Amino acid sequence: MFLKHIASDVGRIISDSERPMLQILLAESDRRIGQLIAGILTDFGHDVTLCQDGAEAAALLAIVPIDVLVTDLVLRDGEGSMLRGPCAVRGIPTITLTGHQFRIDQAAQDRPLPLVDKPFRFDDLQSVLDAVAAYSGSTRAAA
Repeated sequence: MFLKHIASDVGRIISDSERPMLQILLAESDRRIGQLIAGILTDFGHDVTLCQDGAEAAALLAIVPIDVLVTDLVLRDGEGSMLRGPCAVRGIPTITLTGHQFRIDQAAQDRPLPLVDKPFRFDDLQSVLDAVAAYSGSTRAAA
């Protein structure tokens, strides 16, 4: 809920013309869903690299400049949360998407935040991206 409020506040502050272009790594196991999300994020002005599993995402994290990782909670080869460690080392914020039932008490235990429930509105995902960019000090957000 806290991030939702932050995203709402940032959305009011950032106009479309001021919105930063982010380099996004999108890890989504379902190719069609991944292509849909990547297409929408591209339409929003971001540069999106799409991959389908954690191993591919980890390999890309090592060689591709990334501002934000957007990952499905469940990937073919494990949970998307396994990518938080490599991202944290590089200072890359992570946004996790999930279609699974989620309880707020899981956040501290085993679920990464920010967490966006599927199905979601693309404007809501963009608001979360705006908030993450604003609060993470993204180099492109400052440019």
